[in-house]
Amino acid sequence: MHRSANRFIVLAFTCAAAAGLAAAPAAAQDAGNSGNVSLSSGVDIVNKYYFRGIVQETGGFIAQPFLDGSISFGAASITAGTWSSLHSVSDEGFDGAPTSFYETDFYAGIGGAAGPVGLDVTYTAYMSPRGSWGTVKELALGFSLDNVAAPYATVAFELSGNAAGDSGGTYFELGIEPSAPLDDAPVSLSFPVAIGLSPSNYYNPGGVNHAFGFFSAGASIGVPLNVPEQYGAWELGLGVSALVFGDGLKQINGDDGGTKIIALFGLGLGY
Repeated sequence: MHRSANRFIVLAFTCAAAAGLAAAPAAAQDAGNSGNVSLSSGVDIVNKYYFRGIVQETGGFIAQPFLDGSISFGAASITAGTWSSLHSVSDEGFDGAPTSFYETDFYAGIGGAAGPVGLDVTYTAYMSPRGSWGTVKELALGFSLDNVAAPYATVAFELSGNAAGDSGGTYFELGIEPSAPLDDAPVSLSFPVAIGLSPSNYYNPGGVNHAFGFFSAGASIGVPLNVPEQYGAWELGLGVSALVFGDGLKQINGDDGGTKIIALFGLGLGY
């Protein structure tokens, strides 16, 4: 299951290297869209899919398309969208549901800013059209600070269902994504770092809560494409991240440890 797609990270969360694509809507505001409505869409290709460190797929072809729209009212905004994960590795699903449709999420939220401080509230329904797991509903609060390090914090409360154990878990994530200026180069470079924690009942194999979930660090680069302004802002994204599990996630994933390397290639459009 994917992280809420309101960009509190994440990534996937797990491959936060996709942040290079998240910049596309902002760029698009200077590319023909001067109104209060913005749209973004795109697709990411990854070699492995982990959701907050929880293994979802590690083989075959994995494509993750998304569509996102927002309306701003001064310092406040309303956002809604959908995110999916399509897998070539098949699994039995419901009658009529393509086996490639591993996951489709829907989310909606509101956000605002007071100076450099941002706050958002997002409701997400994580679903598996092919029936690999039951629907999980979640309410998340996100905090961010607009500076060179771009620190953020997210706390997510499961309203029904659970990503890895009993229902009603609480997830907490802290992260930063410092950017590095590249003189005379039309690219963006950033270094996302995140830690995922379980304050209550989120990573709890065998009914025992494990506070530390995972640590990830990576690098991403965004390359704008030379497309006429009236067609929006297009960008290629490349990223790589390293993921390290805590003991609880090792048990959940049936993994004896070791660093996981996640690579990403993406194409995004913002308007």
